[in-house]
Amino acid sequence: MNTDAELLGQQNAASTTCTATDSQEGQAVSLYLHVQTLSKMTYEAELRREDSLIQQSSHMQTAFSFMTAALFMSAPILIENRGETLSLNFFFVAFSTIILFLLISLVTASLAQRRVLKKAFMSIPEIEKFVSDTYANTLKKSEQLKQWVQVVGDVQVSLQNANDNRVKLIRISMGSFFVSIAFIVLWYLIALFKML
Repeated sequence: MNTDAELLGQQNAASTTCTATDSQEGQAVSLYLHVQTLSKMTYEAELRREDSLIQQSSHMQTAFSFMTAALFMSAPILIENRGETLSLNFFFVAFSTIILFLLISLVTASLAQRRVLKKAFMSIPEIEKFVSDTYANTLKKSEQLKQWVQVVGDVQVSLQNANDNRVKLIRISMGSFFVSIAFIVLWYLIALFKML
């Protein structure tokens, strides 16, 4: 038979264990709330970055359109007034190199603009199954926050990888566009020296 002192000791031990567990749970919740806040900010920033990159690639396509229109508008005038020193082969090579880099710019800008396959959030049946399988842990607030961070984190990493690929394509597009402009200046200087 337990004495009052033994019962009081058992209650104190249970209370201490419960308090320690509550304290750890409180710390875990506090930490995961912080991680959740940072995760939301990161994910939302990545969504804005995606929109910005798609818009930038659209601007590159617009620049391609204007540059191509200017080239094809100027080509007949330049060929007609070429004089004796500039051959048609010269113009063919000049326009071919310029258009080659403009086409590379257009293709890479179009590739950057397309929507790519990336990881999506879990479906409702998947969420329900996951919660059912781990219901004992899911009752804790810290575990709920941890699961939220994991799900959003997986989607954010996938989105970040897709955006990083878009950045590479846009850099190639911009580089090709600037190379085409450099070729315009180069061919202009070569034509000028041939005519003098």
